[in-house]
Amino acid sequence: MRLILFKNRRLNKGEHALNVGRYKEAIKLGQALVNSRNKESAFRANRLCGLALYKRKKYDDSLQYLKKACGIGNFRHDWYSLAMALVFAGKPEQAEEAFKNIYRTNVQPGYLYAVPVPGLLYQYMKALKQKQFIDAAKVRANELKQMFVGVGPDTTKQVQRGLPNFNTFLTEVEPLFEPERFVVWKSDFRM
Repeated sequence: MRLILFKNRRLNKGEHALNVGRYKEAIKLGQALVNSRNKESAFRANRLCGLALYKRKKYDDSLQYLKKACGIGNFRHDWYSLAMALVFAGKPEQAEEAFKNIYRTNVQPGYLYAVPVPGLLYQYMKALKQKQFIDAAKVRANELKQMFVGVGPDTTKQVQRGLPNFNTFLTEVEPLFEPERFVVWKSDFRM
């Protein structure tokens, strides 16, 4: 029992370090528990190390931990973190496979501030665009477009569904298309 309390204390300390920006300390605290036989400890330690490395922009290094955390926990926000790390590591095909899992999984119980799927989709599209994976970004832009068309022009309903601001979305999407193609693409909206 004492050993489990020690592990929890260590992980709590590591998660606090991550939250306040002390990423090296978070990695050091989590590293010792990534192969723990206790499933919960291993999950938390791998997520901790993966996120700390991600925050330090060491995307390739973060992948092993994030993949392991996803395999153990299988929660939406962990798949999202893995997909984003894969995009920034320059692996768009693997990122797409990881991102598909956000539709199949749930939010971790007790996770109070979960971002809705359209918000995750929007951030993912922006990352794809930033890394010049234009075709993949267009696919995600079309997915968001369908959500906007389905909800309609009522901004209250858009907010309730977790969609980004419509004008901000259009500004973000416009550079993905040639000007005349964008006009055609945009014509489907009845906003």
